[in-house]
Order: sequence, then structure tokens, then C-alpha cells
Amino acid sequence: MVKFVLVTVLALVGSTFAASIGQSVTTEKHEVIPLLKFETEKEPNGNFHFSYEGGDGSSRQEQGVIANEGTEDEALEVSGSFRYIDADGQEIEVHYTAGKNGFVPIGTNIPHSISALAKAAADLPQVSEEEELKARRKARSNDEKTKKGEKHEKNEKKEKNEKVEKIEKAEKTEKTHAVHEKSHDIPVKVVG
Repeated sequence: MVKFVLVTVLALVGSTFAASIGQSVTTEKHEVIPLLKFETEKEPNGNFHFSYEGGDGSSRQEQGVIANEGTEDEALEVSGSFRYIDADGQEIEVHYTAGKNGFVPIGTNIPHSISALAKAAADLPQVSEEEELKARRKARSNDEKTKKGEKHEKNEKKEKNEKVEKIEKAEKTEKTHAVHEKSHDIPVKVVG
């Protein structure tokens, strides 16, 4: 009997808690935007195209093409655009490309400096992975040569300092001997 009461109390507490959670959830009603046009096309090799237009003036279109198909440098090159009306009633339009060297957006809401930097980066010469690996190996090799050169230079400095110290020590010893010899040449007066 005690177990039945305990289970019943837990069930009531749980349902009350669940009901309180359900009351705090609000559902916003959104306007349903009609789709005026929709097209999509996919090719087996990965090329594609799609576009749509909404009843609210929004639209998007995008196409992707496989560049250097069948080679080590094969990559998907994408270009497209989208348009919509923002909360202030302004038309926002963005055109973009995306590929091996990055994403380049140009649009009414994108600062020109960002678009210019993205375009400059994308216009850099494309380097294959093999060329990139060679460049990294060469840089690493140059670093190792530089380190070896620095180590050699450090060793030469150390040897030079050791030689200078030996010479200075020898000169000091020679001066000490000379002073010591002179002290033996001084006549001694015997008082008596």
C-alpha cells in the first residue's frame, strides 16, 4: 500500500511539473510564405544547380561544378546569390563564390573591405597539395640549416672566447712571473 501511495504521489508531482513546463512554452505563429518557383538538378559527378523564389521577394540560386575532375586537384567550385527583404524593409542581395581558396561574398550588407580581402585571398595562386608539401619540407630544411648555422656560429664564438681567455691567462701569468722576478732583484739591506 505504501508503494502504491508513493508511486501515485510521484506521478502527480511529475505531471504537475510537466504541466508547468508546458505552460511556459509559447508557440509563435509565422506567416506562411508561398514558394513560387523551385528547381533542382544533380549530376552523378557532383555538379549541381538549384534555385527558388518565395512570395515575399526572397530568392536563392546556386550552382556547383567539379573543377579539374579526375585529377589530384579536383575541387567543387560553387557560385550563387540570394536576396531577401530585411526587418527594416531594405532589400539585401549577396553574390558569392566558394572553392578551394575560400568563400568570397559581395553584397549590400557586407562591408567592401571584407569582400575585397576575401577576393584577394581567393585570387592567390592555387597550389597543389604536392607543391604545398614540397614548400613545407623546404621551409623545414631551411630552418634546420639555419639552426645548424646558428649552432656552428655559437661553437665558433665559444672557441674564440676560450682562446682569448687562454691568451689573457697566459699574459697574466707572464706579468706575475715578471713581477716576481723583479722582486728577487731588489737589493736587501741587512741592518745589523
